[in-house]
Amino acid sequence: MMALRSLLRLALSHWAYAAALVVRGLELVGKLGLYMLAARVLGAHDAGLFFLCITWVGLISTLARGGFEKAIMRHMAAELALGRVAEAHRALFGGVASAFAGGALATLFTLLLAQPLSTHVFGQPELGPSLALSAAVILPQTLCIVIGHGLSGLNRGVASQFVQNGLWPVITLATVAAGVQSLDGMLLALAFANAASTACGVALILTHRHTPPSEDEAQAPDALPPLWRTAFPLGMVEVVQVSLNSIPVLVLGVFAPPSDVGAFSVASRISMLIWVVILSIGTIAAPNFASLHRIGAWDRLRALNRRVRLVVGLCGLPVIAAMMLFPTFLLHLIGPGFEMARPALLVMSVGQLVNCLLPCQDILLAMTGHGGVLRWLNAGQLATCCLLGAVLIPLYGMMGAAALTALFIAQGAIGTTLAARRLLPRAV
Repeated sequence: MMALRSLLRLALSHWAYAAALVVRGLELVGKLGLYMLAARVLGAHDAGLFFLCITWVGLISTLARGGFEKAIMRHMAAELALGRVAEAHRALFGGVASAFAGGALATLFTLLLAQPLSTHVFGQPELGPSLALSAAVILPQTLCIVIGHGLSGLNRGVASQFVQNGLWPVITLATVAAGVQSLDGMLLALAFANAASTACGVALILTHRHTPPSEDEAQAPDALPPLWRTAFPLGMVEVVQVSLNSIPVLVLGVFAPPSDVGAFSVASRISMLIWVVILSIGTIAAPNFASLHRIGAWDRLRALNRRVRLVVGLCGLPVIAAMMLFPTFLLHLIGPGFEMARPALLVMSVGQLVNCLLPCQDILLAMTGHGGVLRWLNAGQLATCCLLGAVLIPLYGMMGAAALTALFIAQGAIGTTLAARRLLPRAV
């Protein structure tokens, strides 16, 4: 009861966190509903192909963005804290243009290599046409995420999460519920939903009105580095992070049948619900991390960081408890047959427990100019994933993939926390 009362007080005093969680709840309903319908309509085999396609889209879209989405958010928030509207606009336009070019190239790359990847990597030639069709999702998803981060840079975190996380799953779910019954139809619905969300985000940016900074904040510290220099290490971090989430699924797709891939994908996405909590709160805090660091308000930065960790713990621990206590029930909600992933979900929830107790320090490092440190920490995670994945997944299949996921998640949370304590002791 005390934890519940504390959570209610925090939600009332910091409405943005509560609103962000509501938006993420919308995302949760949309995504889980989509996965449930996909599993029931497509069956275990085609559902596994569907998850392989969306996993590929997530990976290649991250490569296409090249870290410019996080760079946009940091530069816009930091410049607007000093009243530099023109510089913030340049950061936004430059980042969107770079991401558009990357998304177009990634789309072409996927179209050209869809069949060879399906045949020679995944050993499933029937995946080829659907993987090629999934190229239609890449550019809309890329722009949706970049525009969402632009809204975060304007300190409109709730609108940001609505655009890049809340709206498109609901549109996709509604489209599928309206009668889409095929794998290819679901992929086209996903492309349409991301395009609609992007358009909504653009409209919100165009109608935004800037608030001038206060006198004590409108000082002029050193200029920020060029946008690409901020984006480069953050892009590598983003690529590694999405690779970490994708590698277990993709490697399992090589050594296991599609039904196992589908079951593991469902369990993995349930375990990632804790990221819903962490990212919703972290996205609200991120522009404030950047602006407070920019003006040197260390006491306020430390208070914000501690408040963020507290809110994540209060919101996230009940989610993890549900995963540990009711894994079979949660998997059965998605569809019959997915209960086989119960042990995998239990193992992955342990890694997420560590993540919940040590949250958002990667966001703190990214928003305070320590992207290079994040790059090395993520390189360590990637090394762990590749080395252990080459052993665990071929030997133990789904359980090997689950153990691997739990290990690199815990490694990341511990590593970023230690780095933040060393590099930003006044903010931790």
